[in-house]
Amino acid sequence: MKFLFFILSFFVAISSSAQTVTLGSVTLHVWQFSIDEEQARPLVAEFEKAHPNIKIHMQQLSWDFGNDKIITSLISGNAPDVFEIGSTWGPHFSQSGVLKEITQETEPYRDRYLMWEPVMVQDKVYGFPWLVGTRFLFYNKTLFKKAGLDPSHPPRTWDELLSAAKKIKALSSDTYGYGIAVAEEFAPWHTFIPYLWNGGGEVLSRDWKEVTLNSKAAYQTLAFYQSLKPYALLNHQEQIDQLFAAEKVGMILSGAWNFKSIQKTNSKLEYGVSSVPTPKSSQLPISFGGGEMLVMLDKTKHPKEAFEFIRFLTSYEVELHLSRSQRNVLPSLKAALKDPFFEKDSHMKGFAEQMLTAKTPPAHVGWIKMEKILSGLIDRVMLQNESIPQALEGTSSQLSKILNQTQKKGTISDEHLTFWILVFLVILVLGFWFLRNRKLPVGEFSTWILVLPWVGLFLVFSLYPLLYSLVISFSDYNVLTSHFSLSGFSNYVETLKDSEFLKALGHTLFFAVGTVPFTLVISVGLAALIHQGVPWKSLFQAGFFLPVVTSVIVIATLFTFFYSESGFLNFILTTLGIPKPNPAWLINRNWALLSIMAMAVWSSSGYYLILFLAALQSIPASLYEASRLDGANGLQQFFKITLPSLKPMILFVVVINTINSLQVFPEIFTMTKGGPARSTTTIVYYLYEKGFSEFQMGTASAVAYILALLMCLFAYFQMKVLREKS
Repeated sequence: MKFLFFILSFFVAISSSAQTVTLGSVTLHVWQFSIDEEQARPLVAEFEKAHPNIKIHMQQLSWDFGNDKIITSLISGNAPDVFEIGSTWGPHFSQSGVLKEITQETEPYRDRYLMWEPVMVQDKVYGFPWLVGTRFLFYNKTLFKKAGLDPSHPPRTWDELLSAAKKIKALSSDTYGYGIAVAEEFAPWHTFIPYLWNGGGEVLSRDWKEVTLNSKAAYQTLAFYQSLKPYALLNHQEQIDQLFAAEKVGMILSGAWNFKSIQKTNSKLEYGVSSVPTPKSSQLPISFGGGEMLVMLDKTKHPKEAFEFIRFLTSYEVELHLSRSQRNVLPSLKAALKDPFFEKDSHMKGFAEQMLTAKTPPAHVGWIKMEKILSGLIDRVMLQNESIPQALEGTSSQLSKILNQTQKKGTISDEHLTFWILVFLVILVLGFWFLRNRKLPVGEFSTWILVLPWVGLFLVFSLYPLLYSLVISFSDYNVLTSHFSLSGFSNYVETLKDSEFLKALGHTLFFAVGTVPFTLVISVGLAALIHQGVPWKSLFQAGFFLPVVTSVIVIATLFTFFYSESGFLNFILTTLGIPKPNPAWLINRNWALLSIMAMAVWSSSGYYLILFLAALQSIPASLYEASRLDGANGLQQFFKITLPSLKPMILFVVVINTINSLQVFPEIFTMTKGGPARSTTTIVYYLYEKGFSEFQMGTASAVAYILALLMCLFAYFQMKVLREKS
């Protein structure tokens, strides 16, 4: 699928072009998430000093978009030599065929490092564990004292945790005993699965052939989790962490990134860390273990040098240095975890002790899909108040479908498809040429010469991707290997049968129907007021148009804080004595989509206001003068002159706004990630998940064509109805 990502890969190539060899030296391109530039620079310099023939070009990726960039680079053939992947991505990458097997090279180190499972496939190794982390209990010592609890004895059992949460919640209405992550893709299952494991439950059987989630142990764990709800804050993990630092939440299950954030936001906070509470005090506390893996591209020209750099990054000194300096990761090297450094710092000591009993989730290739379903289970029970048996049964059914899916090995390469599409385009152009069946006059020939560049760009960048994606929509496409096999209409059939797609379709239509009329009325009304000459006219125009020239991502980020538990909107409601929603706006499945719709209306009205203002200014003033002579008032003028004159612009705005609304994505991606409980998942976000999270590019292409057909139908009927009325 290389050509579809040509433009993006061009920029990728600039930042990390293919390996360069000059005068015997080797340049390795390395992408990683965990080290910032300040720390990376001296490490690279140290390695290059010890290896004069190797030059390292290291680039830091963001967790938000890094996975997309890695996939894009693999598709475009511009992938780095060495890159970092998360442990939950490991199974999919390891079984994709794009990573280099390093079983023999890692044999001497197998017993010395933690967490090999995510990069192992049938005893073959495709990566090296680097840095690891886990979830553990943070508790506020100040709130413990106020609630009459002993701050030197954090809760060790479920009963003690529930009792402590009750006492802390009783302190005040805006204080919470515990924090429960909801309405996200990963945090909910990260913080729930340790309780499931400690309660004796499992998601899959040991051989990964059966879903074992629907069990008595899982029921009891969810029942305990539900018992915490009256005393807990339900929110995104980031909000929970912030409110813990603000002394509004007594206990949270979270990660070591809080060490730095607490130091920045509330350095005087008295808090401690402890292991995950268990049903019985005699149990060994198990927590979720995740990590960062360093992998090599199978096609790298310098495997020895690449492995040498991996060994440098995974050495005792480097791993311990990163753990000391960053204080949010731990070494994967077991010996480094026993370094005296961890005995001196009580917080890091608790972190390291919990890591020694941490457990990784099943290294199944479908886990990357399963984890979202597990997070959905928490939302169903905690936000939708669905009965536990029903939620477990439904979740188990979804997991079973993924477990029973088989990965088809593609037989047709990307290059073959490109070749045949190019052949088709050449035949199409020649056929068009010969169908004219006459000699071109000189003038027309020169015209063709002038439009030839545009025609070429259209064929290459518009028609080619269109045909390519159309073929892909009828196939099972492996996005990492760029091979596929034809599957007929199965992608379309499965998509239309998928309940998640139908929900996304419903949300999208609701978004369009709910935003287009309001945007139309507001923009027409504001344009009419400004046209009448309100005071500070230019200021009003600039103010309403400002959101249009501001990035949607920026606006969505601002509104995320605006809608948060401690945000400005809740502050206003509290000040006025109006009850605020519980949970907060973007966590509440009844309000989340409506909140995003309100933001969309506000941010887009300014653009249509300018269009209507231009249309109003084109209406002849003589019409208004004549109507005044006939005794028409302002309201009659609006409905008899203004509105009829605006009908062509209304038609344009309605069609364009509907198309934009059906394609809503950045707002969803930034604010809710499709949550809570999938209540804000739209078609384009569903498409994104299928293509870039689940790597089902064939299904994603089918969704794109279904959406294109839907937009065409909407545009056709809108134009037909509005034209008939005009």
